[in-house]
Amino acid sequence: MEKLDNQIIGLITDFGARGQHYVASMKGVILNINPKANIIDIAHNITPFSIIEAAYIIKSTYSLYPKNTLFIIVVDPGVGSSREIILIRTKSGYFFIGPNNGIFTNVFDSSELSKCIHIKNEQFFNTPISKTFHGRDIMAPIGAYLSKGVNIDKFGSEFPIAKLIDFPIELKKISDTEIRCTIQYIDEFGNLITNIQGNSLIFKEGADMAIRTGEQKIRGNFVKFFEEVFVNSLLFIVGSSGFLEISKNQGNAASDLGLKVGDVITIEL
Repeated sequence: MEKLDNQIIGLITDFGARGQHYVASMKGVILNINPKANIIDIAHNITPFSIIEAAYIIKSTYSLYPKNTLFIIVVDPGVGSSREIILIRTKSGYFFIGPNNGIFTNVFDSSELSKCIHIKNEQFFNTPISKTFHGRDIMAPIGAYLSKGVNIDKFGSEFPIAKLIDFPIELKKISDTEIRCTIQYIDEFGNLITNIQGNSLIFKEGADMAIRTGEQKIRGNFVKFFEEVFVNSLLFIVGSSGFLEISKNQGNAASDLGLKVGDVITIEL
């Protein structure tokens, strides 16, 4: 028997600025069920339908919150279809509600998960249930009841962790000096955040590195902070989320290099 024992609920969506009323609707449903819920807006400007970005946002934020925090993720291009809505509990003590569309397999290894529930019990849903807004009518109320202490087994049947959808994001060591990786996020400054963990390589400060994409190859230095290179110079750095980033000092690497989330690039060491 497993249940939540705090009332913090973090929301992650791709609703954007013009979807603020969608976020407000979810909050209304939650607060109507549990007025004591502490709702945190984590991110609502994820690129529409981007599983890669959603996974990155979860990876870079969830562990900073208290154990037993619940996260509701509404990045759901398959809304209304037969895809499952699932409730996950991790062995580290966090809860997640969202669609089974590949987001969670890009955040957690199966060994990190203790239970997965296929949400089915309409007793806990907000009705009538919209075919286009399961975030409001299924995920939000389930999260609210969970935050009130309802046991997760009440919401549906156990779902095999092995059946979680996989959404591969390329990360491959080609040689001792080359790694093929994926751009998983671009922030407001145009920093290109790769899926290379900073601790997965031994980076040498000041070392010459290069990014290669198609016919384009641009060199830069690995640094510890931006001002180690001239303004608008390309640099490589381990960012605050622990991943290797390609940036420009006071410039915009993403626009200058013409790259976007999901692009596969090669890093030369």
